[in-house]
Amino acid sequence: MVSSTFVVALLSLAGSVSANGFGGLARGGSFNFGCGFSIKEKASHEQKDWCSGAGSFFTDFGGSPLCCSDKTRQPPKHENECPFGWSKHFKTDCCIPPKEVSPCDCGEGYTYDKKTHKCVKAGGKCHGGQWWHERSGTCCDNDWQWNPPKGDCPPGKSCPKGWFWHKQLKKCLPNGPGSPEPGCGDWDDHNHCCGGGNPGPSGKPQGGKGQSSHQGGKFPWGGKFNQADFEKWWSSLSNHKGWKRDLTDGQQPLNFPQTDLDKMYCPGSLHACTVPSALGGEWAYECVDFATELEACGGCLGQGGQDCTSIPHALSVGCEVGSCAVYTCKQGFQANGTSCVPV
Repeated sequence: MVSSTFVVALLSLAGSVSANGFGGLARGGSFNFGCGFSIKEKASHEQKDWCSGAGSFFTDFGGSPLCCSDKTRQPPKHENECPFGWSKHFKTDCCIPPKEVSPCDCGEGYTYDKKTHKCVKAGGKCHGGQWWHERSGTCCDNDWQWNPPKGDCPPGKSCPKGWFWHKQLKKCLPNGPGSPEPGCGDWDDHNHCCGGGNPGPSGKPQGGKGQSSHQGGKFPWGGKFNQADFEKWWSSLSNHKGWKRDLTDGQQPLNFPQTDLDKMYCPGSLHACTVPSALGGEWAYECVDFATELEACGGCLGQGGQDCTSIPHALSVGCEVGSCAVYTCKQGFQANGTSCVPV
């Protein structure tokens, strides 16, 4: 595809940040838990069978492939053992995410151990009957779960679900270990409440289009990664070698909504399709317009998309709103709209 010429270099680099390190597992975002090709190729035939269904994927568990699918998931045995919404792998007993791109929230008082793939209690110097809350740097009493020293939030402030306003400490604190991380979009990390107008890194990120968990990654030319600069760079390619694709919002038909994986890697309303990396990386993504891309018309290849250029006996083809169209055919054949038939 024409687009892959331009974007594999960047996406191979940006993708590896997430696949290999989960973007640092900063709070409040979603992360790509997929693994590279060198890991996937180690999968046994049995593992590949487990991961053959829709929505299945492999993740990296200690350098080996781990299948995440309906065939391998079971409920966690213990509370707070896995991040919210996650399952246990039926053989390895580690935690696996529901989707390749998923949040990783173990709850307050717990952290995600990337080695064991489980949630573990956070450390801290607290006396008996207390637990350490890393986000606020506070020793919290265990009995707050039943009898919190609750007060009224100041005007314009509120506490997240599972939290309360501590009347002496004058900030929101979780009811107990395992309370979900702040889910408000205006979390104030300084005053420790919702509605502060000063969103901090602990809160849920604002849900703007193109939100990426790769903030702080690197462009190939060494600059900091952010969505605005990426889109400017991408747009600068639109006239290169005659490529005229318009990436402005609203151009993509609504019958091709972006997935979480698309939003992580691609600007505007484009879609991420995997491609082999020709630059030494294990894997990469390219950004595709399913409405017009000749070689991934209507979807990624292998996932419902069609390569219009491979239609037998066709000379000229197009991708029109996600469907292949045949305009002319080789001698002895005529176009019937979508294929070439003998005359």
